[in-house]
Amino acid sequence: MRSIQNSPIHSSINIGQFSGTRNAFTLIELLVVVTVIGLLVALLTPTVGHVLTLARGSKSLAQLRQLSLGVTMYALGQKGFLPAGAYPSPPTPRIRWIDAIWPYMEVREMYISPQLTTGDLARMVIPFAHDPTLKFGGYGYNYQYLGNGRHTATLQAPYNVPFHARTGAMLPAPSRTVLMSDTDGTKAEQTNNSSGQTMESPWSSNGVYVIDPPLGSRTLGSLGSRKAQGGPTASNYGYQGGADGVLKGENGALSSRVGDPTCRATPSPRNLGKVNAGFLDGHTEPMDPAALDDFDGDGNVDNGWWNGLGRVNVR
Repeated sequence: MRSIQNSPIHSSINIGQFSGTRNAFTLIELLVVVTVIGLLVALLTPTVGHVLTLARGSKSLAQLRQLSLGVTMYALGQKGFLPAGAYPSPPTPRIRWIDAIWPYMEVREMYISPQLTTGDLARMVIPFAHDPTLKFGGYGYNYQYLGNGRHTATLQAPYNVPFHARTGAMLPAPSRTVLMSDTDGTKAEQTNNSSGQTMESPWSSNGVYVIDPPLGSRTLGSLGSRKAQGGPTASNYGYQGGADGVLKGENGALSSRVGDPTCRATPSPRNLGKVNAGFLDGHTEPMDPAALDDFDGDGNVDNGWWNGLGRVNVR
């Protein structure tokens, strides 16, 4: 038997030939590696950002679903009546719809949208009435048609009490009725002694707990915000101050137009240009802002997604 030392395999390997092998990169090789890593980071960064945005959007939809469940549970305990958007003062902070559903959804993380920016957090996160150490923000309630708490005791019925919608026959289209969504609130509110209340930019903390339809409610829902004594009239639907929109066919109008956006508590398209919306039947979906204001997609603004009926020719 031949010894291992004399085998062809062993004799073909010269250990000494590896003794001078270099173990370091050259400067050029190092620069190439750094450049490749930089390119990979540049390519991946937008993708990571997009994925994080999608994740926040999905989380927001899940939270809206839970809040919708809270509203449903509240209604079951109130013979079908939905909560008001805000209740008459006192106390301070004012009791709002979010306080009403808290006993049915005591998870504080549900009440602040994960999509709020630093600027949003500064103006939109406000305290609960029942516990000012708890905050909510980012989600608004369809109070024009579901629960307008504004009222004045001196007004005649039915304008002297807060309005509360009731599930069932009063709202026959729950899957086509916006309950809540992301909101931007209204723009800054100022008082001018010579001309009364005016609304102007920039965005402020007004109305950050509600969302408004494109047209003020007139014959349905709360009939507006009752901004003036006497309740709604032909020229005053109480639409948060300022101009109201026109529905196609009203007074011979050939097309509809949106109400004054300055005065509207506007749904916010935070989810990559979509508005995350929760509906009265409990489902949620991202909606195109224009589609949210145009139920039948004919190019005319309407309240079809808002009025509880799923009909475009009434408000």
